[in-house]
Amino acid sequence: MMYKISLLATTLCAVLVSPAFASTDTHSSTSDNSGFYIGGAINKTELGSGDASGSADATGFGIYGGYQFNDWFGLESNFFAADVGEDGFDVVAGALTFTPTFTARVNDTFSLFAKVGIASMAVVVDSYYDDFTASGFGFTYGIGLNAALTENLNLRVSYDMSKGDLDIDEYGYVDDIDAEIEQLALGLHYQF
Repeated sequence: MMYKISLLATTLCAVLVSPAFASTDTHSSTSDNSGFYIGGAINKTELGSGDASGSADATGFGIYGGYQFNDWFGLESNFFAADVGEDGFDVVAGALTFTPTFTARVNDTFSLFAKVGIASMAVVVDSYYDDFTASGFGFTYGIGLNAALTENLNLRVSYDMSKGDLDIDEYGYVDDIDAEIEQLALGLHYQF
């Protein structure tokens, strides 16, 4: 996890200190700063728990969209999931998040964003031993870097963490799961 955060932090710092990205040439402006947007992402999703040591991760997918009210404030919803199971276990972990987003523009092309909000989380286990679903609500937060490729097309890299206590839908050995679902994503979206 620390490696992922370090990688994202290094990327953000490189963009901020690079003179090539600090250009304020408005003729190359590719950023439309307001309106609806929708996109998709590929991600590395990791499932961890405060109840057990270790974690499982896999490549997954996500979709996201929202509305940017002005240069610095918007609302966003994000759904992401991945099958993190192995060796005869299907373990799908995912979250649907709702967050306000706070954006700091670096220049006409690049911007940084942070978000915090609520998450509806689920872990679905399907194995030859047992099948169950654990679900519940928690909180989520994230940071990211957005690059406007054209007036309407944007590329972004983001990190999201969702945490919550998930209730299992049937009686068993465990009543609930203290789950952490992380996502490191590369997304592409269209700004209307």
